[in-house]
Amino acid sequence: METIKKLLDVRKKNKKSKPDFVIKESKFSSGVKTKWRYPRGMHNGSRQYHKGKPIKPTTGYGSPKAVRHLHSSGKSVVLVKNTTDLEGLNKDTQIITIAKIGKKKMLAILDVAKTNNIEVTNVKDINQKVEKISTDFAARKKLRENKQKNKTQKEAEKTKRAEEKKKKEEEKKAKESKEKSTNSEEKEQEIKEQKKSIEKEIIKKK
Repeated sequence: METIKKLLDVRKKNKKSKPDFVIKESKFSSGVKTKWRYPRGMHNGSRQYHKGKPIKPTTGYGSPKAVRHLHSSGKSVVLVKNTTDLEGLNKDTQIITIAKIGKKKMLAILDVAKTNNIEVTNVKDINQKVEKISTDFAARKKLRENKQKNKTQKEAEKTKRAEEKKKKEEEKKAKESKEKSTNSEEKEQEIKEQKKSIEKEIIKKK
């Protein structure tokens, strides 16, 4: 363990003096991204190790083999996507990194990590993160409930308006039918009176 600690210190010291390995043109052109790409040109100064040109990554810049890919704490990093990945994890020699997953899965992983005292690299405070996720869930649930409530209210108002409209139409129809019946009765009455008057006139002429 002491040798690993020493090697980690060496790695830390070497990283401070390690140069940035970038494409030569990235310093002069905005169109070229600041990342490493191997120089393939025949007369490329970087490829031929010319003085003043960007340095190529070589084995001498690498970290010691015993601590390569290890965390700064000296533990190996394990990428976790669900709670099943935590089974058989040795918390003394391993540390976890939560992958890009949903909040529901993350909450489950954090709960297991909290109970088993497992370290998480990409979460500073587990309790704070759990609290934040749970509050977010509660807020989302409340919003969903309010949406559902508004939806049911709107549907109820819609049905109420439809019923009122139907009722008005029925009343209108009933009124029209009543008016028609009264008009027909009046017409029949007029026809009867006309008949009577005609009969009287005929009788008078005789």
